[in-house]
Amino acid sequence: MKYTTLLSSLLLTSMTAIGQESIETDQESDSTTVAVDEFGTVDLVVNETEVTQVLEMLAIQSRRNIIASNSVSGVVSANLYDITFNEALDAILRVNGFGYVEEGNFVYVYTVDELETIEKARRNTESRIYELQYLSAADADEFVKPLLSDEGEAAFRGTVEAGYQPTMEDGGADSYAWSSKLVINDYLENLDAIAVLLSELDTAPMQVVVEATVVQTKVNEDNEFGVDFTALSNINIGSIAGGPLSAATDLISGTFGATNASAISSGVGQTDTTLNGGLKVGVIKDHVGAFLRVLDQVVDTTVLARPRVTCLNRQKAEVLIGTRFGYLSSTQTQTSTTQTVEFLDTGIQLVFRPFISPDGMIRLELRPSVSSATLRVDGGQTIPDEITQQLMTNVRCRDGETIILGGLFRESTVVTRNQVPILGDIPLIGTAFRGQDDQVDKEEIIFLLTPTIIPDERLWESGKDSLAIVEAVRIGARSGLLPFSRDQITANYNRDALNAYRRGDLDRALYWTNLSLRTSKVQPEILRLRETISDESESIWERDLLRELLAESNTTVSSVEVTQ
Repeated sequence: MKYTTLLSSLLLTSMTAIGQESIETDQESDSTTVAVDEFGTVDLVVNETEVTQVLEMLAIQSRRNIIASNSVSGVVSANLYDITFNEALDAILRVNGFGYVEEGNFVYVYTVDELETIEKARRNTESRIYELQYLSAADADEFVKPLLSDEGEAAFRGTVEAGYQPTMEDGGADSYAWSSKLVINDYLENLDAIAVLLSELDTAPMQVVVEATVVQTKVNEDNEFGVDFTALSNINIGSIAGGPLSAATDLISGTFGATNASAISSGVGQTDTTLNGGLKVGVIKDHVGAFLRVLDQVVDTTVLARPRVTCLNRQKAEVLIGTRFGYLSSTQTQTSTTQTVEFLDTGIQLVFRPFISPDGMIRLELRPSVSSATLRVDGGQTIPDEITQQLMTNVRCRDGETIILGGLFRESTVVTRNQVPILGDIPLIGTAFRGQDDQVDKEEIIFLLTPTIIPDERLWESGKDSLAIVEAVRIGARSGLLPFSRDQITANYNRDALNAYRRGDLDRALYWTNLSLRTSKVQPEILRLRETISDESESIWERDLLRELLAESNTTVSSVEVTQ
């Protein structure tokens, strides 16, 4: 009885322990669940589970081959529902800093460092050449440097010196013999990103056409009035060679040879023959001479210039319509003296630089000027003196608007009065003893500038129109040549050749073409015409020869059939 009771107690204790273990196992199994349905959708519930165990269960349920690196370790907790296999794999690995690579039917799981090492070992660098049309090679090199990897390298060629001035000594050297190219060695994805960047940067710059009108007006006004008279005695009036004003001078110098001669002169009217004259009236009667000078002179000068210049955006353009004055410049050292010829540019000069904004506005840096020069000798050296009116400004306007730059106005008035003391103050009679000379100089300069943004298509059309105008001028200039001149004879041959070619008469066209080239060999268009005529003639001859051969072969075949 006691043994039975003890056995029952042991069995009950064992069953209780087994039940508790079963419950813990069920609870543990409920906390880790991985299920994959027939459509590949994954439901995953894990709680503080080793990541390798989760990957193992995911591989079994999804029937995928997952291999983890030895460095992959850690725990993961997640509740995922109705997601794809790749989404579940990303969620499990990303929280622990892991990644994976799919290759065929295998999924390899690595740490981030291992992935970077594998990626570097597999990647290979390539070299690519980028040819630049508008962007400088140096600028392109600076732009692509941030996109290069640690292993990437870039090199460029095609640097062009700024402000190139063509001379006999400097023709550009190698800087103009090579186009701008950029060579980059890097990974393929970096090369593609650089290509996209350069395609956006290396674009054609916009162009601006500036039509300038420069008007310069000068007005010089002179007003003069005066009376000169001379009272003479004991002098032969006919012997006065220089007019009555020279009477006193002749008396002092003894030109007349009369010791008892005397003369009184007044020269306030300035009737000297070396001065400009308007109306000059002189009277000499007996021993009295009088001269009257009246002048009202107006000189109106207008200078007009209309240059038209096309310029790239942000580039400087310069126009000079005038004269370059040359002068000698000496450079002296202890052993030698060197003289060079320097030039001073005078006339109407326009220097500008446009800046185009995306909204159609144009900012212009302007420096128009009108100048003249005189050369003077000082100490054996020629020194140029420049008289200039110059304006420098920075303005902004819309496309097609006109900018007016004025205000360069200068007026000079000179009033000169001459009279004989006391006598010139007498009313009415004093007029004969007074003289006046008034001079007024006015000068004004106006600049009118119209900048216009011009697309390439309009520029091409304008170029075609200009070529047509030049051709019309050339034909018009030759129309007046003598009929026996070489140019006229050549033009007649060319006309006959073209007419024959249009009619299809290749033999006559070739005949007139050869005559034209014998007269003048330098005619590229006629040379091309002769080549065209020769090619077409050979083609016609070959077709005729083929027809003859076919006709002969048909005749032979027919004769053979008849013989059979």
